[in-house]
Amino acid sequence: MLKGAPQSRFLMLETTMYDYAKLLHLIAGIVWMGGMTFMLFALRPAAIASMEPQPRAVLMGQVWQRFYTLVLVAIVVLFTTGTHLYTATFRAAKAATGTGSVPLGWNVMLVLGVTMMLVFGHIFFAGFKKYKRGIAAADWPLAAKAGGLIHKMTLLNFTLGWLAILAVRLLR
Repeated sequence: MLKGAPQSRFLMLETTMYDYAKLLHLIAGIVWMGGMTFMLFALRPAAIASMEPQPRAVLMGQVWQRFYTLVLVAIVVLFTTGTHLYTATFRAAKAATGTGSVPLGWNVMLVLGVTMMLVFGHIFFAGFKKYKRGIAAADWPLAAKAGGLIHKMTLLNFTLGWLAILAVRLLR
């Protein structure tokens, strides 16, 4: 009985860590996807409808600065927890069957998730940098062009995010 007790506690700890990783992964995904939903379908249309271009550009720059900080944290959490979930599942499958594997949807989500991270890197390090430079210099055409790029890339990431969600839920 005593021999089994540490193993039981270890399995419970592993399950708990796996569940916490899954929860954190879900929260980070909700933050990123929810933020893009709000930006694309609530904030941007309302700002376009009710504000002049220059104050709107300043507002969007301040909102993006805050949101992109959250996205950077979400990316770290998604990458860390995703790696843990993927490898833990792979190892468990290998221990149970002799062959390690994860569901097809997980592999699709992995590829789409990494693609989203790369797209965000382009948004943040190229588009947003150019946008901030345009705002700081009152170069409104530059800011508008960069803002248009940010919008298109955000639409791309939004689409990729939904495809990843569909893949992980529907592809076995």
